[in-house]
Amino acid sequence: MWDEKYSAAHYVYGEEPNTFLQEHIDCLPKGKILCLAEGEGRNAVFLARQGYSVTAVDASEIGLQKARRLAGKHQTSIEIIHADLANYDLGENRWDGIVSIFCHVPQEIRKRILSQIAAGLK
Repeated sequence: MWDEKYSAAHYVYGEEPNTFLQEHIDCLPKGKILCLAEGEGRNAVFLARQGYSVTAVDASEIGLQKARRLAGKHQTSIEIIHADLANYDLGENRWDGIVSIFCHVPQEIRKRILSQIAAGLK
């Protein structure tokens, strides 16, 4: 579904970061940030441009290809992981911050992810 959606030539949600993230970036501690269900990379690239070390995870390879291009356009780098959040392990005590904007997952997966977020934060 997401590969099909992201197949469009344009960026589905645009190239600019989510407004909420822009307005609240000061709430994020500097360091390693994980972006869940990052799609085409607009938020991850924004964070990388602000000096964060960013890992973007998404199930759509097409979306992640566009994220790579967007990072290149802005001459920044992000770590990209192609994974389904249903099976992705966030780790423990690994991230300074975790960003989840428009993360569409079924309720049973959401519960597991939320508990992993708590465990994954330093």
